[in-house]
Amino acid sequence: MTRSITLLSFVTILFLGGCSLKPELNVPQMEQPKSAQEALHVNKEWWKQFNDAKLNALVDEALLGSDDLKLSALKVLKARQTYGLNTANELPTLNANASNTRQKTSDEAYSTKNKGAEYSDFAMSGTLSYEIDFWGRLSNQSESSWSLYLATQAARETVRNTLIHDVISAYFNLASLQARMRVLEQTAQAYKESYEFRSKQQKAGTISDLLANQALAQYNNAKASQNSLMESFALQKSALAILVGKSPQALFEELKTDATLPSALAIPQGVPSSLMENRPDIKESLENLKSKNALIGVEKAAYFPTISLTGSYGQQSDDLGNILKSSANRWSLGPSLSVPIFDFGRIKQRVSISETDLQSSLVSYEQTVKKAYKEVHDALAKENLAQSRLVFQQEELKAYQKVLDLSTKRFNQGVANQLEVLDAQKGVLSSSLSVIATKQALLTDQAELFKALGGGWNEAELLHVN
Repeated sequence: MTRSITLLSFVTILFLGGCSLKPELNVPQMEQPKSAQEALHVNKEWWKQFNDAKLNALVDEALLGSDDLKLSALKVLKARQTYGLNTANELPTLNANASNTRQKTSDEAYSTKNKGAEYSDFAMSGTLSYEIDFWGRLSNQSESSWSLYLATQAARETVRNTLIHDVISAYFNLASLQARMRVLEQTAQAYKESYEFRSKQQKAGTISDLLANQALAQYNNAKASQNSLMESFALQKSALAILVGKSPQALFEELKTDATLPSALAIPQGVPSSLMENRPDIKESLENLKSKNALIGVEKAAYFPTISLTGSYGQQSDDLGNILKSSANRWSLGPSLSVPIFDFGRIKQRVSISETDLQSSLVSYEQTVKKAYKEVHDALAKENLAQSRLVFQQEELKAYQKVLDLSTKRFNQGVANQLEVLDAQKGVLSSSLSVIATKQALLTDQAELFKALGGGWNEAELLHVN
């Protein structure tokens, strides 16, 4: 009785008392913000804050048609399937077997018994095998696969955010080109009317050929710049079509109305750096680090015995009619143990390789965090500078418009020459184009900030925290 209890206790320990040989993972702490902040969630539809229906439609179309996202989704699926396979390896294997064999023994065999005998052998059985994960090899393998699955999910989110950012940037560029073409169209028309008027004055002899030709040169310069923008606009539409996953012609038909630059967003002051913990590339790097750490436990387990239990139960008879009789029963049950003796350093080298992989993943994680802080810092700095630059340029445009009004009045009154008017017109044109370009840069910088923070933030939560 005591032996039975002892054996039962030993088997229970084998099944339930498994240990893990993976080392403790010390993940470097991310730099924390100066003031404590609550956890903030990523706004998965952050681009909708720009409140542009055409932009929303383009992003939705890109998310549906992107080949990169489809490939990423398949990688996530494969990682999930790999995890499922490794989890299944932790469970017993049950097989059903059946055989029907007709045999004849040799007349020349050593044994003199049953020489030349012919007989049938009918058998059916069930076999159960189970590897006891005493050293955590199988569980660590499953843990590594799970971390890789989470890493592929995060990688897909990085692809998604990059795609959204690229579509937004392309759309803003498209809208900026259209706005600049409209300015040049209006300017070219004004230059044309000015030239036609100066041409009449030239023929009447009231102005010199110089002034008339300067007006003509301005008109031709504006038309040339307009044609150059039209070429850039066509190329940008094709690039956007590739991002969206539609043919250029289908996209052109949808973009019947002009794209317009939306209003810039008001970025809250003191956006917490804890938002960077939501960045998918940081999550991916961290999960890869966990996976490499778990694999060390897998490799170290090879130093120790592999313990398995195998059992079978079935029927065997030389006559099919007797196969179900109790006398045809057969069974077997027993443990098996495999212990490495000499492997000439193979296990040691595999452990060393896995430890080196862990160190590489640790460096990669630290690099990813540093890159994240740099990107957020740069995006905030660019956004702030673009805001200030836009204010100055808008004031500059107002000043040039006043100069143009005054110069035109003075010229019509005969107290100023045509050169003053032409210079003022050039100033208004240049300043108008600069304002549009800066608006585009500001919006693009804001989209870059959203991407750098892992996809923006939830406005309601941010207001609650602040």
